[in-house]
Amino acid sequence: MKSATKSSEQNIIAIVPARLSSTRLPNKLLLPLAGKSLILWTVEQAKKARCISRVIVATDSEEIFHVVEASGSEAMMTSARHQSGSDRIAEVAEMLPADSIIVNVQGDEPLIHPSTIERAVEAILENDSIQMATTCEPIHDIKDVLSSDVVKIVTDKENFALYFSRSPIPFPREAVKKFGSLENALRADKNLLLLFRKHTGLYVYRREFLLRYTKMPQTNLEKIEMLEQLRALENGARIKVVEVAETSVGVDTPEDFERVEKIVAARQIVYRKAAAEDAPAVARVHVESWRKSFAGIVPQEFLDNLTVEKREPAFRQRFDETDYKMFVAETAQSGIVGFADFGEARESGFGFEAELYAIYLLPEFQGKGIGENLFRLCQKEMIADGFDSMYLMALSVSPYKSFYEEMGGQIVGTGNHFLALVEYETFIYGWKDLREITEPASSIAR
Repeated sequence: MKSATKSSEQNIIAIVPARLSSTRLPNKLLLPLAGKSLILWTVEQAKKARCISRVIVATDSEEIFHVVEASGSEAMMTSARHQSGSDRIAEVAEMLPADSIIVNVQGDEPLIHPSTIERAVEAILENDSIQMATTCEPIHDIKDVLSSDVVKIVTDKENFALYFSRSPIPFPREAVKKFGSLENALRADKNLLLLFRKHTGLYVYRREFLLRYTKMPQTNLEKIEMLEQLRALENGARIKVVEVAETSVGVDTPEDFERVEKIVAARQIVYRKAAAEDAPAVARVHVESWRKSFAGIVPQEFLDNLTVEKREPAFRQRFDETDYKMFVAETAQSGIVGFADFGEARESGFGFEAELYAIYLLPEFQGKGIGENLFRLCQKEMIADGFDSMYLMALSVSPYKSFYEEMGGQIVGTGNHFLALVEYETFIYGWKDLREITEPASSIAR
């Protein structure tokens, strides 16, 4: 068996097709993502694959060409008349050595994992009869099953592709009859999601097959579904499908790009347990979060009286409490940007064992999945400490109520709280079983 980590026997070359025009998200490949263009993230991920000896961006855009070249990577100008990414990479492949292995890495996959590339290449190297391979991943979200933008795939017993479709395949007929619709069936029986696989759009070809394949005329199914891989199937080619665990996010819409931004930001965060010496930085996060998030919601007098000098001793004192724990999120540039703390329930009458005291983030770091990660860390630590349930208290006017609800919190009671002599209703959110808190469908941490 050949190893995908050794490319000395063959040229294994990743080609990234990159065109500038995009209907749903104009100029998406040049959008700035954490300081560099999206296309450069894709190139860097491809370079990390141990089997790849060379990465080439194939483009018809001089702007993309110059951005890639300026970064020190390789780019080639190709015809503007190509109808597909495969046609574009074939133009480059014609200039490459015979018997090369060509990896088609979509330019809008900035988070593609290097091991995904390695496993797809390995499928080709393991069997000389395989001319084309691709990848798929499990589907975790009902909306992905129903979305025509997410391509589904079914395979035979040997993991060769039977069909690709924008429709939900396979179709669970009896479950749909029982529950009235596919969406209802998927919501009622979570195990049905296990039937579906998402095609992730990475292709590996033997060079000579790629050149033949791209000269074939378009087929009927390809035109109907707008999926070029169906051309290969209709012409009798067998496509090996490799299921991978690592997920990727293709960037086709503004929502996709926003999701990728959040994932990248979250990956740059370091999470750790806090200590007393973190009290000044934690106090700063607490004060800035209140002042910016609650401005115009609670009395300005209260916000003006919140100071780091007042809050620091309070946090420092809490670290001396036996059951008190805190997790912080920090970056190399900004230091601590968020925290979450918890301990034994202060109100025994609520019927919960632990209390999540607070989750605070600097405003510029909110909405990036950091709060959820801090929540998960506290949840796991509570379980490890022997707690089975928890609650938290929040002002009824808090802008964060939707987050608590998304994380599975149920309002189990109400109370009141005074801020600068103004009375506010408070909601008590409860989680009766910490082990049953599941990841929300909208999670970016998946």
